[in-house]
Amino acid sequence: MQLQPTATPSIDHFKHLMLVVVIALGLLSTVAGWLVMDAQNVLTPALNWVLLGTTVVLTALLVATATNALPQRVIELTCLLYIALVSAVCMTLRMYWPQYATGLHLQPLYLWMPITYVLAFTLTDHRTGLALSCGLLVVFIALTLPYLARGNGAEYGNLTLQLHFVSIVIIAALYYFSSYQHQLGTAQRTVEQLAQLSNTDDLTGLSNRRHMALLLGADLAWNPGHVPRFAVVLFDIDRFKAINDELGHLAGDHTLIALAARARTVFRDTDSLGRWGGDEFVAVLRDVDVASARRKAVALCEAVAAAPLLIRAEVTISCGVAMARVGDNLDHLLQRADAALYAAKRGGRNQVVAETEA
Repeated sequence: MQLQPTATPSIDHFKHLMLVVVIALGLLSTVAGWLVMDAQNVLTPALNWVLLGTTVVLTALLVATATNALPQRVIELTCLLYIALVSAVCMTLRMYWPQYATGLHLQPLYLWMPITYVLAFTLTDHRTGLALSCGLLVVFIALTLPYLARGNGAEYGNLTLQLHFVSIVIIAALYYFSSYQHQLGTAQRTVEQLAQLSNTDDLTGLSNRRHMALLLGADLAWNPGHVPRFAVVLFDIDRFKAINDELGHLAGDHTLIALAARARTVFRDTDSLGRWGGDEFVAVLRDVDVASARRKAVALCEAVAAAPLLIRAEVTISCGVAMARVGDNLDHLLQRADAALYAAKRGGRNQVVAETEA
């Protein structure tokens, strides 16, 4: 287990960048379409108002997104609601006041309306997306009911009915796939959590013996035939049994937790640290020689001795250091580190012994 995992690029930053690009492209295409229609003399007052409103809204959203003036979720939902509002207004004008809707046609508008449902599921979770999509569908149906009641007098009646049926199918399909994606994500997170639990020591939060053995095995297997450049530091608490016997096992647990926290502050991000068992810990120091590994172990001993791990008792540790060798296996490497650790114990404790000194 790495002490501080390397940070990965933020997905939120990528989504923010893509939102800026999408809004900018939408604004550019709106202005370009406006200029083209003006050059072709096909603009109408209704189209002018729609294009003007869209230009103003997209410009405001672009500025707000680029400057982080509003939360990204607010901007996304504003885009969704604006599309729905423009669709509802244009549809209402065309159906009930066609004299004010010159240049507006329902066929291309109906092609864009399902996009609102796609955005609703894309920008929210599956339940919110369903509620939002159903709400928009109810609004669209309510707006068209008086128009559909005309029967043969409704020029776009059949097309409008088909739109509503297709919208129901689209919403159902989107909810199905969004729910499946949600369940898949939940299952994946559960698997990751179980994997994390299987690799983590419950008490200290460090890597457990199983995970440390896997990491050591991988380090030993990497680049076979070449001299490994990593060391193992095996350390434990001096007279830990006395702490348990005199102060109780709860005090012993607190000591182990405090030692794990202290060790995290000493070792580097590229090192691995774990609890090997009982009061014994192991650290893997990469890209070091025996001298630098020993210095790091000494720094750990001094850090533990300098400030109390347990208020009611003085706590020290002993460390054994072993360098990996060509052809080493896990048992041989740990045996040498263990021998160095016991040499430190025999030498009086609260000290570091490297395998070359043992």
